[in-house]
Amino acid sequence: IQKKEFEWARPLKPLDLSKVTGIALHHMAHPTAGMDEIHQWHLAKGWKGFAYNYWIDYEGNVYECRGLNSGGGLIDPLNDTVISVGFQGDYDKTQEMPRKQFIAGCELIRYLRIKIPSISLVAGHKHWQATSCPGKYFPLEEMIRMADTMTKIKDFDQIADWAKEAVLNVYEKGIMLGDDQGNFNLKAPITRQEVAVVIDRLLSFTK
Repeated sequence: IQKKEFEWARPLKPLDLSKVTGIALHHMAHPTAGMDEIHQWHLAKGWKGFAYNYWIDYEGNVYECRGLNSGGGLIDPLNDTVISVGFQGDYDKTQEMPRKQFIAGCELIRYLRIKIPSISLVAGHKHWQATSCPGKYFPLEEMIRMADTMTKIKDFDQIADWAKEAVLNVYEKGIMLGDDQGNFNLKAPITRQEVAVVIDRLLSFTK
């Protein structure tokens, strides 16, 4: 997570994390707008500035914006109890999210749920307000499900970036599950009998 610095109109107020219960996912309803442009839009509304706690671009870069602070102005007064994550793009028009952005979104949800155990709900912005956000093509259900899968894999942080999606896919489909402690055991050797089990599961899956 990279830190993005802004000139705020007024000081930010740290969140009481014990009161944070949700994560709201948003899109920008604009195909190219970046953080600095959005910051200016939000200042023009009379807000303190960039209203999202975190932001993810098309390349999967994750930025801490107002971080674990309240008061950007977005979905006020829920911004004291909801973490807002903004995604670059217009998912009312763009029909497919880049995979790097998608995986980064899943990872950020997982990270926030571990860091803030009181979070019990992850949903689109439209859950809290009458809006189409995060867009009709935003992969909302898939992202929430994949983030939940990531949380089940205790050693997920140790997976190389190039292997993350493959590990998630075989785990979700029950082809490779790891041990009874919730670890995938990424670098452990595999025996012939374990290979047989994997192939048997794969054959059953393909049928």
